[in-house]
Amino acid sequence: MKKILLLCLILVFVTGCEQPQKPEKVALGGPAPDFAGVDLQGKPFALADFAGKPVIIRFWSTECKFCRADTPVFNEIYAKFHDKGLGIAYINTLSNRQQVEAFVADLAITFPVLMDKNGDIARAYQVRLVPQTIIIDRNSTIVAAILGGVSEQEILDVLQGDLQ
Repeated sequence: MKKILLLCLILVFVTGCEQPQKPEKVALGGPAPDFAGVDLQGKPFALADFAGKPVIIRFWSTECKFCRADTPVFNEIYAKFHDKGLGIAYINTLSNRQQVEAFVADLAITFPVLMDKNGDIARAYQVRLVPQTIIIDRNSTIVAAILGGVSEQEILDVLQGDLQ
């Protein structure tokens, strides 16, 4: 009986001490980690739905002066290129829903805005500071990671071949 109990304890100990897997390194030229969420209107958003299309992911905060200043750039790019397949997702991890909804209303954001409450998406992309703009081409490859404010021209330069 003692041998069986000891064997069970060893089995529990060995299986319970498994090393946690480290997330894969995210790098320019590498694959974009897949993610899914629900936007503020309750509509599902999944990166996988944009296979073969470029996507811009923006990690941001309502307290960020760059985010407020360059959101009109994202509005304009979305208006120009959404019909050509461009996807944009604003992902917020730091603010509460009420703050995010006020920001969205103030800046008339028309593209999906997601709340990343647990920070899972930000962790997958290894985002530590905001704002951070991740640009993914039509092959689901990360082609740019821009920290701080961003201009329309910067985005268009990166996505030039994918917006036609």
